Amino acid sequence: MTMRTRALLATAVLLAGCASNPDIEVKHRVPRNSTVAVVMFQDCTIAHQTDCDGSGAHAGALFARVLADKPGLHTVALPRPVGPKVQLSDDAAVAYAKAKGYRYVINGQVQDYYRAAMVALHPSRVGVTLRVLSVKDASALASYTYQEKSTAHISTADDMLEDMAKQLSNGIITEPKSRHQGDYMFYKGNNG
Repeated sequence: MTMRTRALLATAVLLAGCASNPDIEVKHRVPRNSTVAVVMFQDCTIAHQTDCDGSGAHAGALFARVLADKPGLHTVALPRPVGPKVQLSDDAAVAYAKAKGYRYVINGQVQDYYRAAMVALHPSRVGVTLRVLSVKDASALASYTYQEKSTAHISTADDMLEDMAKQLSNGIITEPKSRHQGDYMFYKGNNG
């Protein structure tokens, strides 16, 4: 094994060991071709962390854009009906989306948002907590919580948010029948 191969293997092990899995719970999926309203998220409230200001609107808009890229899923970004640091209850988010005529809404908070000015020296950090809600009965269809730190000092905060949005979109939308059942031909024997 060459020195380069050992270094790459060690780096892969280190990165895999530092990564954590998102906490995503999906009770029900959103039907294909549905429109999901994304209420701009609540800003993080970490003292003396200036990146928290505006983090909810930034993360919410980014999630809405990335979710809209998923085939079979449409999104609409809704402005926050309360202040950026004021908590918006899930019931209030559901009532807001219902008044706008949407069947599904995403409500959430940014827990941490730090954009490192010198990515090579300081890691960026991002954390979100989101719920996908049905407007019909205000039930939570899915919940998603993830906190990530750029351990390799190469990922930006927006890169991490995009990855989180992709993970959420993969978890909440129903897949076409051909994707989850498969198109297999079964051997039926001589009498088939």
